[in-house]
Amino acid sequence: MSANPTPNTLLAPQAEVSLPSSLEVTPTLAPASDPSPALSEIVSPALEEADKGFELDAPVVKLDPLPECWGHRGASASFPENTRQSFIEACKAGADGIETDIHVTADNVLVMFHDPRLERTTNGTGLIHEQPWHGVLEHVRTKKAPHQPIPKFTEVIDVLMAYPRVKLNIDCKVENNPSKLFGLIKEALSAVPQWETVLAPRIVLGLWHPKFIEPAAVILPTVRRFCISMSIAEVRKYFYDKCHGFSVWYRPLTSAAGQQFLRDCARAGKEVCTWTVNSREEMLQCARWGVTAIISDKPELWRDIKRDLEADRAKALKPTMQSYLLPYLNYYNYAVGYRAKAREEFEYLVREGGAFDALEAVDALDAVQPLRPAQLI
Repeated sequence: MSANPTPNTLLAPQAEVSLPSSLEVTPTLAPASDPSPALSEIVSPALEEADKGFELDAPVVKLDPLPECWGHRGASASFPENTRQSFIEACKAGADGIETDIHVTADNVLVMFHDPRLERTTNGTGLIHEQPWHGVLEHVRTKKAPHQPIPKFTEVIDVLMAYPRVKLNIDCKVENNPSKLFGLIKEALSAVPQWETVLAPRIVLGLWHPKFIEPAAVILPTVRRFCISMSIAEVRKYFYDKCHGFSVWYRPLTSAAGQQFLRDCARAGKEVCTWTVNSREEMLQCARWGVTAIISDKPELWRDIKRDLEADRAKALKPTMQSYLLPYLNYYNYAVGYRAKAREEFEYLVREGGAFDALEAVDALDAVQPLRPAQLI
């Protein structure tokens, strides 16, 4: 027999319950004729007073987002540049991203290294692309202590997987063959399950030369392309409509042309990051400009500045005497300085990568044409 009541039981009329005579009946409540003395002491503003100067439809005040900080070659001010340890320390310091450089070895291994040659930062010698990883480059160590090996791209992917909020800005050196480089990058990324959703949104391909644009768009269409340049004019002429954003040297951004460029990018929804910014005042200037990211050797310095900005942004951004004087103390802030440096860099890019051509095939970011035969070489 079931313990649950049957429907008939539930619907059956219930007997009237009578209270014992010993219990007092609760008196009927009636409104008081006089207000409570305690309530009369509470002063509340009249509605007409509270409503003055207040708009129900007023928009919510929203501050512009602060720039991100990407560790330049990791935390290179404190650790050997472009090493796994430097990347990890940048992540620990709170960097939002890592900026690093990439080369292809003679046996088609992707390694993270800035110079085309080994001598400046390691105990090795010679050009990277002429030497194999296996048996040679795997034994090279940094001159700077703690002495570190050259990391492979697969090791950087491991760091990204360990720090899922961190982005990766890959400086694609002009000495590389574009199609080979992007093919090897895609092969390495494809080893990660669902890489197009797990990794691709966090990666930026930094391009110095226009010949890298189409191979990047065709081989890695889901990865953002950023032009890297020391010249505003070169960005506008060769890259502006072909890239999602720009990684521009800090110096030309201080000019009138640089400020106009920042305004144009903001209107067009283009992201701008700038390098290499290592002083407090220049980091604050980047925040005033509203750039997307600051590339710095000192991510820990930005962490402290960001804390000040989050506590009182207006106070932290208020210009000081140093704000006005500092730009005049650096030679490269003058047009003659940064233009000479940019011209030197441009000549190197042409010498190593060939003449710059304004591409016609990539007319929109979402409409790229097949590679021309010359670009497959």
